[in-house]
Formats: sequence, structure tokens, C-alpha cells
Amino acid sequence: MTGLRLHHRIVIPFAVVAIVATLASAFLALVVVSRQFESRLQSQILNTSEVISRGGYALNPAILRSVKAITGAEIITFDSSGSVVSTTVDPARADLIRSVMDSPYAAEARSATVGLVREMVCDAPCYVAYRAIADRPGVVVAVVVESAEVAAAVRAVSRTILVAALASMLVMLIVSQVVARRVTRPLEDLVRFTQDVASGTRGRAVEGSDEVGRLGRSFNDMLGRLDESKSALVRSEKLALAGLFAARVAHDIRNPLASMKINMQLLEPALSDDEKKASLARAVLHDISQVEEVIRNLIELARPSELRLVPADLNAVIRTSLRHLAARLAHRKVIPALDLPARLPLVMTDTERFSQALINVIVNASDAMVNGGRLTITTHAEDGHVIIDIDDEGAGIDPALVDRVFDPFVSSKPDGVGLGLVNAKAVVEGHGGRITLAPREPRGTRARIILPAQ
Repeated sequence: MTGLRLHHRIVIPFAVVAIVATLASAFLALVVVSRQFESRLQSQILNTSEVISRGGYALNPAILRSVKAITGAEIITFDSSGSVVSTTVDPARADLIRSVMDSPYAAEARSATVGLVREMVCDAPCYVAYRAIADRPGVVVAVVVESAEVAAAVRAVSRTILVAALASMLVMLIVSQVVARRVTRPLEDLVRFTQDVASGTRGRAVEGSDEVGRLGRSFNDMLGRLDESKSALVRSEKLALAGLFAARVAHDIRNPLASMKINMQLLEPALSDDEKKASLARAVLHDISQVEEVIRNLIELARPSELRLVPADLNAVIRTSLRHLAARLAHRKVIPALDLPARLPLVMTDTERFSQALINVIVNASDAMVNGGRLTITTHAEDGHVIIDIDDEGAGIDPALVDRVFDPFVSSKPDGVGLGLVNAKAVVEGHGGRITLAPREPRGTRARIILPAQ
């Protein structure tokens, strides 16, 4: 059966068991019914012989004819000499009389204290009940019933049983088909689903509360984790590339850039008399500062992940980070609004690294507010964690980038490199926490940082 489909491997054994069980049940029923008919018939003719053996009834032809009319049995009363004393048998059926009287059971019945019932062949198969008449020594009464009617009744019942058995087998076969189909169809769907996945077509397996449904849910969860693993692998490859790129940039660009910045700073006072030239010098310095920020992000990305953790008050780290950004926030007309509780659990933190990550998040939020606005920073403790919420009033997250905001080199800003949030995520996760970005109503974005309390 190894080459058969699962559907047939379920149906065939079920059908074989059903057929064997039904045939066995039908055979037992036939045997029981046949024996019941025979036992009942023998009991009836034995009781009849007992009744007519009393009070001289067996010698009265009128009574015997009445008994025959009621029971349908032939009655023969004969003595030890072989003479018929009284009978209901037609004289034309002398063979019946002779076979009953000449049977060895007749002699046995004369000496027996109880009646005897035997199956014989008279002029036809029959049952004969012999009983000696107590007050007439040597006289025996025999009650004869042909077994043809019993056989006909047994055959009729047998046909009924066989028809019922066949109907039962048919019903069980149909039920087995339905049950097997209900069991195998979800499995076939699951096989097709896995084949589609193997061919590159993605979908979802059918889920349910039964075992196959739970298997489908497990497949969906597994594929989801595979997608996450694939995304994580791509992200790690990008991070590795970014780290390699960072090392090259730091080596090849940082020193010439520093020299350019110093020279431009020395040149700027000499150009102060010409506003146009001074404006160009400031623009160059601004661009150099942006390049320096990119280099810092790249260096931060390539920096080893070892952290120097000490117990720290995150409220103090937030205030320190905002002091570093005060001029930049004022220039962009961004007003910080702090809601920092006086008592906040300490957090094991590398304050320098975490402050830089916090600055990256705050800068990202302030850059989203093109026309300025309120930047709300709140902290609170919950379930053994310290939570920092940074809410801006900017344009919100680009729907096309909502799932990729923490990927390297992904940015919604025209001049962005897409490394600030990558660094922030790496630092936060290095502290055993997590960071998320989510839209907020009516506009803007909420960056949430969750860190375990000490």
C-alpha cells in the first residue's frame, strides 16, 4: 500500500474491516435466527405432544383433527405392534406413517419418561416429537411437522439480514469516503501550498482548530520567521558592508575633510566684508559639517559593540543630549517639551553611546518638522522597564518606508544617508532594549525606546 494515495490508504482498510465485520455479523445473525426458529418449532411440537398424550386425547380422531387445524402438524398414534390407533395423516401418505412408526426413535420413546424431538426424513424433511402415553403402555403419539416452512421462513429472514448487511456496507463505504476526503483534502491543500512555496509562489496555508489547521498555522509561522530571518540576513549584510565602507571613509576622507574645515574657518573672517562670499563660506562649512555627521554615523556603525555600562538616570542623559542639540533645534524652530518624572529607575547604560543614539533619534524627529513645532519627550516606568517617548509634529512616516526605516541606507530625507536610526537601533538593542517608530494622531511620529530597568 506504500504506492497508494493517503485517501486510499484510509479508505481500503476501513472498507475491508467494514466488509469483514458486516459479513461476520450477518453470518452470526443467520445462525442465531435459524437456531431460534428450530428451537421454537421443536418446543411447540414437544408441547403439543405433551398435551395430547393426556386424557386419551391421542386416541380421539376428532381432537387430533382439531389440533392439526390449529398447529398444522400431522399426528400419529400407534402401539407397539405397529398398528395405527388414530391419525390425521391421509392414507395416501402411507410412507409418512411407516417412516415415523419404523424409526428407532419410536422404540426409544416407549421407554422414555419424557418426549423426544428428532429431525428426520419422512416423505419430506420434518421434525417428529415422540411421547409415550402414560396410561396406555406401548402406545406412542408422534407429532410431525414438515421443516420446509421453517426453511422458507429462515430464508426470508436471511434475505432481510443480507440486504441489511449490504446496505450497511454501502453506507459504511460512503461514510469512509466522506471521512477520508475530509481528512485528506486539507492535507492535499497543504501539499499544494508547500509546492507553491517551493516554486516561489507565496500565499498562506489554511488554518483551523484541528491538527491539520494547526499544522497550517505552524507553516505560516515558519514562513514568517523565514522572512524575518531573510530580512535580518540582508540587514546584517548591509551592516557589514556599511562597516567596511565606514572604515574606508574614516581612513580616506576624515583627515582631508578636517584640513578643509580648518582652512575654511581661517578663510571665513577674511571674507566677512563681502556678504556674498561670506555666505558661500558658511554654506561650505555647513556642507562639511553634514559630511562630518555622515562620517560619525559610519564610524559609530563600525565601532565594536562592547558597551561600558553603568547605572544612569535616563532623564539626565536626555537633558545632556538636548543641550548638545540646543543650537540646532533653535535654528529649526523646534521647541522641546519635557515630561520627565522626578523619580525614575536607574538603567545600566553606556551614557556616551546611548546619548549619541538618542541624538540621532531627536535629530531625525526635528528634521521631519520642516516648519518647526513642538518636540515632546516623556519618560515613565512600566513593568520593570523605562520607556522614552519622542513625539514630533512632522509629516509622519512614508508608507513606502514604514517597514524599512531601520534598514541601512534607507532615508526619506533628500540628503540623508540612512544610518542614524540604524545606529540608534544597534545601540538600543545592545542595551537589551528595543526601539519602534509609529504614526501618531493627528500627525507626526512617535519614537519609543524601551530599556530594562536596573
